[in-house]
Amino acid sequence: MSEETRLKDQLEHLIRLQEIDNRLSIIKSEIARIPQRVETAQKLLTEAQKQFAQSHADWEACNQRKRDKERDLETCEERLSKARNRQSEIKTNKEYQVHLQEIETFKAEKGRVEEELLILMEQIDVYKRRETELAQTIKAAEQNFDSERSQLENQSEALKAERDVVEKERAAVIPTIDPKLLKIYQQLKNLHRELAVVPIQHGTCGGCHMNIPPQMVAEVKARQRILTCSQCQRILFWPSSIEQAAVMINEAGTPGAPAASS
Repeated sequence: MSEETRLKDQLEHLIRLQEIDNRLSIIKSEIARIPQRVETAQKLLTEAQKQFAQSHADWEACNQRKRDKERDLETCEERLSKARNRQSEIKTNKEYQVHLQEIETFKAEKGRVEEELLILMEQIDVYKRRETELAQTIKAAEQNFDSERSQLENQSEALKAERDVVEKERAAVIPTIDPKLLKIYQQLKNLHRELAVVPIQHGTCGGCHMNIPPQMVAEVKARQRILTCSQCQRILFWPSSIEQAAVMINEAGTPGAPAASS
């Protein structure tokens, strides 16, 4: 095997490895996002449950105030009844005037309590209607959450299965790459994230887009040795017979993949 052929093979293997690593990055990112998406769906249900619990607490508190007012009303009625029953005991006109004033006071107090009781009963009706509405909201939120969680669990399983397949592909490619070159590739991946091997495009580095000297472009075309960009240190290749792979590298910005760094 000629040096040019060997170098071409190594570059193709590196490009293939890079494509696999980018796919793995996207898959793992999607897997990592699923718990957060489940949590977001859960928050909608939790919020509806909190609102229901608060509304129910308000309803119970209002009911307690209503019971208190009903007891107050009973007390007012008893006082008014006793006051009226004392009318036969009155002997003077002055006592009669005081007695009338007392009855009017008790009537006013009873009227005030009855008005407050009416307001509380209206509030109870409002809380009751709100609880009915919130119960329906919770039911819909539970159904939506169960559906969303089921879909996300299925998606997670599918992504994990795909991850396992891609990791096997990666394991198959690794032995085909020279260990020293593989180490350089990994260092560049750690530095530049998804792009470690880039094509020369219109005389510039496909990673940092800085100009490549014509002499270096000629050497990269000749494929006599591995060359890197003097600016970003990425491994360079000339996209000829492996043009399709270069297109894949240029599309490494697929949603979900990390952005390229220069």
